Amino acid sequence: MSDNPAPKRKWMPVLLIASLALNLLIAGVVLGTALRFKGSDRAAIPPGFGPALYYALPKSDRKSLKGELSDLRGKGSHRRKQDFGALSQALRAVPFDPSAVEDLLEKQAQATAELQTALHQQWLAQVTQMSAEERVKYADRLEEVVRRGPGKHKKRN
Repeated sequence: MSDNPAPKRKWMPVLLIASLALNLLIAGVVLGTALRFKGSDRAAIPPGFGPALYYALPKSDRKSLKGELSDLRGKGSHRRKQDFGALSQALRAVPFDPSAVEDLLEKQAQATAELQTALHQQWLAQVTQMSAEERVKYADRLEEVVRRGPGKHKKRN
């Protein structure tokens, strides 16, 4: 037998305390996050009007509307590219001319409004073609989308 006992590992209690502290920190973050979002009034906030109308549509109608949006956006893409170039130049200009930037922003707002109007007309045409029974089902799906709140869309057939 040896007269020298095995050396004590002084780092072991420190490692155990550090491990416990790390575990408590992680548990606190997870619990805090869960509690933060549990009582959230997010569900009370209705989704945007356009997205709600879109997600409540049957899948085939959503595809049609998405295709229309793609076509309309594609037609304006060349103009947007030019406007981004003009915006870049206006932002670099010395002296800075805020009215030039404001004109570009107004052009973009107008283009967005025109796109939205075209989509509203396309949506209304689709709803107009629905039978009374289809419109009632659509209204039920729309209420469900609004009840779930923003960002919680289950795409339906």
